[in-house]
Amino acid sequence: MGWGVLWSLLLLCALPAWAARPFRGGAVASAHSAASEAALQMLEKGGTAADAAVAAAFVLAVVGPYHSGLGGGGFALLHDAKSGESTALDFREVAPQKASRDMFVRDGAAVAELSQDGGLSVAVPGAVRGYLELHERAGRLPRRVVLAPAIRLAREGFRVTPKYLQLAEERADCLRKHAEAARLFLVPGKDGAAQVPPVGHLVRQPELARTLQGLVDRGAAAFYGGRVAQALAQSVQEAGGVLTEEDLSRYRTRPATPLAGSFRGHRVLTMPPPSAGGVALLQVLGVLEQAYPERVPWREPRALHVYIEALRRAYVDRVKYLGDPAFVDVPLARITSREHLGAMLASIDRERATPSAALLPPRTAGPATSQPERKNTTHVSVVDAAGNAVALTTTVNYAFGSCVVAKGTGVLLNDEMDDFAAVPGVPNVYGLVTGEANAVAPGKVPLSSMTPTLVFQKEDPKRVLLAVGSPGGSTIPTTVAQVVLNVVDHGMDVVRAVGQGRVHHQYLPDEVRVDTWGLEPSTAAALERMGHRLKRTEAWGDAEAVRVDPRTGLRTAGSDPRNEGWATGQD
Repeated sequence: MGWGVLWSLLLLCALPAWAARPFRGGAVASAHSAASEAALQMLEKGGTAADAAVAAAFVLAVVGPYHSGLGGGGFALLHDAKSGESTALDFREVAPQKASRDMFVRDGAAVAELSQDGGLSVAVPGAVRGYLELHERAGRLPRRVVLAPAIRLAREGFRVTPKYLQLAEERADCLRKHAEAARLFLVPGKDGAAQVPPVGHLVRQPELARTLQGLVDRGAAAFYGGRVAQALAQSVQEAGGVLTEEDLSRYRTRPATPLAGSFRGHRVLTMPPPSAGGVALLQVLGVLEQAYPERVPWREPRALHVYIEALRRAYVDRVKYLGDPAFVDVPLARITSREHLGAMLASIDRERATPSAALLPPRTAGPATSQPERKNTTHVSVVDAAGNAVALTTTVNYAFGSCVVAKGTGVLLNDEMDDFAAVPGVPNVYGLVTGEANAVAPGKVPLSSMTPTLVFQKEDPKRVLLAVGSPGGSTIPTTVAQVVLNVVDHGMDVVRAVGQGRVHHQYLPDEVRVDTWGLEPSTAAALERMGHRLKRTEAWGDAEAVRVDPRTGLRTAGSDPRNEGWATGQD
């Protein structure tokens, strides 16, 4: 039995009865107990949802180097309860100015290792500027207070968890290649080679504490210029990359208008491109609403068939249309319109699965099956006592990113360049296809699956009902969609909603992924009779959600039992 399954089962068995209890004040769900504790401290000090989310994000950068960090990037949605306005912030990484279209191609074929490990895989990080701008825009507490928990944990250390152990084992070879990463995240072995530390080992990061203190003292300038920027650029270049100090000094976030849709009378806000996740979410919800104007029983086979076929078509649209809107013309209004969704529904045979190749023939056969998801993004959801909300998804891409740590800074850098299409139209090692719109170009943002989402109350469309998001690479949009469906269509409390089994399709490979708890045998048999090829895999994702009861205003928070997160709130 793998660590992922064992950890999930232990958490399910240990899930306390009070996990679903309502809170009168603010509530938070995040992927690590230390991050949720930091967020709760901010709420109890009178901070806003932004203070809490940013404190949690900085803590996650310390205790979860396998999924996020100062060297990464992400997206956030922010809702202001007083004005009723919502905004989006894109602090996704961008390609360095010396990046080129075929930088990962050798002898006509993409070399996966170049875009996944080491210096060439590093894009210009945006997390620091994004977190600090979110705090400046909507925070109330001083920066020193918000960063204090992260600085303390970096200086004093945190304990290795089973999740850390599992992902460090997967990336041990990559970590060993880079001395700073091995020194920080591994331990000396008896034979002299660096080994994965045991559960309970204390990981201290004094250099990272110093870098974080610099952010308190000087803000983002302490990261994007001076000593830290010089170390980042030099370390990446020594590892074979092309990041420069100029790339760092030029980095800017991109405020955006949230992508808006509706489902069952609820206003839904999510991320626009360069997130592909928001488009897929609205397309799938829209197709299901047109197919079934009235709610249907949970996991009814014919409705589940339509859901799978809607996903198949949404991921085809991802290949055909989606990329960085600053570089390509994304027909956003058209592909999220009721007419387009109606055409998607009309193309679905209600009795038989549609072969993916019939919708869009791949340029190559690609991998026959998908491999386990290695992208280890993370998410924080917060709703404060005033009704302000933040849904923030952030990542270094694969576990431990590029495995490059900038000397003297403690900053672990991303391998986000792998989210570009190294060869457009050809499936990558995980079967996910993106098109020409997502080809590598200097200054371009790679397409993402991250899907931070806010669902609003039907009776008052300015009040948040649900804040939700998840990691999981290409499975993120489907995880978020299933949590929304579980809450809105099936009336589940938020703990049940994030814990239910999951079903996923992404066009290629042409298979339906079903997790450990995904389907009853009779439902699986019904789908197979319709022509779907099912592949059972270990549980994936780490949904973190907060729900507000429209009648009482009480908050409940749910942290995915598959992982090590914690949901909590104010009494």
